[in-house]
Amino acid sequence: MAYGKIKSDALIYDNSGSDVEIALSSIPTAAQVAAKADTSALNAKAGLDAAQTFTKGQRGEVTQLTGTAPVPDLDDSNNFTITTSGTTTFGLPLNPVVGQTGSIFIVYGGSHGLAFSTAYKFVGGSAGITPTSTSGAIDRIDYIVQNAAAGYVCLTCNFTANYVA
Repeated sequence: MAYGKIKSDALIYDNSGSDVEIALSSIPTAAQVAAKADTSALNAKAGLDAAQTFTKGQRGEVTQLTGTAPVPDLDDSNNFTITTSGTTTFGLPLNPVVGQTGSIFIVYGGSHGLAFSTAYKFVGGSAGITPTSTSGAIDRIDYIVQNAAAGYVCLTCNFTANYVA
């Protein structure tokens, strides 16, 4: 590979069959770009490295689960919904990250039973959970991932039975 200098007053490039010429003197230097950079639009956007105060509503998608053995993939969403089609047993969630929160809405498509993997830890213990199981009723589970270590996933859940009928 050869190295050296090229002296030119213009840059000519092919734009889909027609040549375009740009005077090199019209291209700003890096210092000129930095001096004129308007960062107000960037500063107005939410960042991931600072506390935020949102002045408008923020939304998260609600991902549809299906079947009688749903496995929520926490990479897909924070919020999930399922309409039961029989006795439903929630499996071990995939891709949990400590601190992730969300909700799982259970719409009863009939008088169906409900069970959970041992990863789900309910306030008051599993014996205190009484799903509505009434056709047309909706239960909600709010969760936070407490531990995401391999072999031990804990979604600490608060269960609201039949909050909407």
